[in-house]
Parts: sequence; structure tokens; C-alpha cells
Amino acid sequence: NEMVKSDKDHKNRLLRYRLLKYAAMIVMVMGVGFATYKVIQTPEKQAETPIKIAFAETEAHPLNFTVVTLPDGSTVKMNANTRIDYPEKFSATTRKVKLSGEAFFQVTRDTLHPFIIETENASVEVLGTSFNVSAYPLSGLVEVNVKTGKVKLTQLTDGKSDQKTAILPAGEHGWLKVNSGEIGHAEMLAPNYSAWLTKEISFQRTPLAEAFSVLENTYHVTIKMDNAEIGKILYTANFANLKLDYIIEVIARTHKLKVKRAGDEIIFARIRN
Repeated sequence: NEMVKSDKDHKNRLLRYRLLKYAAMIVMVMGVGFATYKVIQTPEKQAETPIKIAFAETEAHPLNFTVVTLPDGSTVKMNANTRIDYPEKFSATTRKVKLSGEAFFQVTRDTLHPFIIETENASVEVLGTSFNVSAYPLSGLVEVNVKTGKVKLTQLTDGKSDQKTAILPAGEHGWLKVNSGEIGHAEMLAPNYSAWLTKEISFQRTPLAEAFSVLENTYHVTIKMDNAEIGKILYTANFANLKLDYIIEVIARTHKLKVKRAGDEIIFARIRN
């Protein structure tokens, strides 16, 4: 009886071992299957999810700017307080990105897949070119300066085209005034449109109010005047890769103005006798 019982226990242990072995194999197969399914599915899911790039560098004298390479090899150089949204993989028909702020685009040419930049109030469509887009939400203005190639600027209302369009070849600059809906263009590039990128600035009988606006966008400060008449003063000078402090000092000396500072805020005032 002892031998029968021992033999029976041995058979039971063997049966349990085999059952556990088969169960482990089933779990392993299921695990491999799930892992394979996950590996296959993940890229598709990621391709539908935009990568959001936010750049909020607001130092008084930023030395660097953000550069992003898009899935097609196009590059985007971004000014301060600029955001670009784009997918990990472009669709089969178009290359579409969203922009808030200012950036210089160098777009890889692809005639089968138009490149479209959407801002809050306009769209910019190209096949392959280089150009600057400024579309800060609070500015009330969308501006495009075309360095090479050709660009189509179109007004958008609630995300849909209003059929107001300007075709801009190389060397031209176009704009959309958001409040009035006016679209226009000029057969020249806007003065200092790339100053934020190159730190090269040229003023030719430029009203100081306009000059201060260029300096604000280039050096990321706020410039104010204690008298509106200061803004009407015409100013001529060229600056290349110079510090803002030097430029401010030259402007003040040239027009006998005094300068007050409060953090990143610069205030020009007349010297009272």
C-alpha cells in the first residue's frame, strides 16, 4: 500500500508539473503576442499624435534660438515666444504645421506634397522655399517675407479659407491685417524682417517708434517713450551683431534723449532744460 500510495503521489506531482509547464508556455505565447501587437500598433498611434514644441526664451539678450527639423527634412528657426505643432509623420497628401509666433522656414521641395503653415488667422502654402512668417496672436498682423521660391498667403476665418489670397514671389513681402481682413503685398522685403535672426539692423530715416519696434522683436525687451513726439524722430544708422546697451546709448546720444531702465523695460525721455 505504501508503494502504491508513493507511486500515486509521484504521478500526481508529474501531472501538476506538466500542467504548470503548459500554462507557463501559454502565458509566454500570449505575452509575446501582446508585445508584438504593441510594437506594431505603437508607431501608428504616435504618428497621429502631434509633437508640440514650445519656446519661451525671453532673456534680454538671447544668443541662441531654437531650431527644429521636421519629418521631411525642412528646418524651422524659431524666435522667442514661438510655438510650432507638427506630426511625427506627415500625411500622404500634405505637410501641415501650426505656428504661433515668428519663425524662418527652409522647406524641402516636394511638388507632390504642398507644405502648409496654419496660423490663427491665415495659411501659408509653399512647395519648397525659404521665408519668414510672423504671426504673434496679439499683434493683429500676419507678415510673410519670401527669401526664395513662391508663397501663397490666404486669410482664414474659423479655420476656413475666405478666398482672400496674395501670391508672393521671392523678394516680396505680404501681410494680413486681422481686424480689417486686408491682404496686401509689396515688391520688396520688409526692412529688418530677419534682424531677430541675423542681429543685423539697418535704419534709413526710420521713425524711432518703428526702430524701437524692431529692437523689441530682436532683443526681447519693452521700449517706451514718455512723449509721443520722440517716436516721430527720423533715425539713420546700421548695426551688426552689437549689444542692445550700445545701440540704446547711441540713439540717446544722437538725439539728446535720456534713458531709464526697469528690468527689461527701457524708457526714452526728453532731457528737460
